Amino acid sequence: MVKVEMRVARSPQGVQSAARRAAEVLRAGGLVIHPTETVYGIGGDASAASNDLIASLKKRRGSERPLILLTLDLAAVAALVEGLEWPDEAAALAERFWPGPLTLVVSCTGAPRGLQGAGAGARAGARAGAGAEGGIALRVTSDPCVRAILEEWEGPMTSTSANLAGRRPARTVEDAAAMFEARLAAVGGAEPALFIDAGETPGAEGSTIVSFVGAPPRLLRAGPISLRELKEVTPQIRGRA
Repeated sequence: MVKVEMRVARSPQGVQSAARRAAEVLRAGGLVIHPTETVYGIGGDASAASNDLIASLKKRRGSERPLILLTLDLAAVAALVEGLEWPDEAAALAERFWPGPLTLVVSCTGAPRGLQGAGAGARAGARAGAGAEGGIALRVTSDPCVRAILEEWEGPMTSTSANLAGRRPARTVEDAAAMFEARLAAVGGAEPALFIDAGETPGAEGSTIVSFVGAPPRLLRAGPISLRELKEVTPQIRGRA
């Protein structure tokens, strides 16, 4: 049975304590339900096992949308992902909107390496962050709690919004717990699951997602950053069909 625990992160001391525990949970192959600059998310170590568990908990097919790699900076991902392509248009959006609620999906000339055990420098074979288009989804987060976790973990982690398929994303840890606590407790295995209570998130929707897999770049999901704002930086972006 998954061991479910809760940590409060509403002060600098609470954030650091929760971040240290979150890194321990990730190293043990567990999951972290955490705040972001948009909504609450479910994070894992990017192994195939954690990615499959997240998809199962959310009651969604793995190909519906890629898990996002949350990271402190692009260099942290480039060091662990083989053949990462980074077009000038993506770089311009990153310079304007990162850190922040923008996810960029870019191509890889080689298969993305898994990031399980990133803090120990290991490179596994899971396709972390890889979506149906063959790209990898990246976001440099601005959330202080997540950034503290990534510093303790010493590498990126996969994440997706904390909601069941077809339900609105959670904005509080209570919302997330209502959807997932019982499901986590019923899952077989000894991996821990940590809920981090950082209060209500500032956003009510997931991040804006733009894909650079193929041409021209396309808006995959509307979010806090509007298509108008994106086009001010990269005019060739197409909106959703």
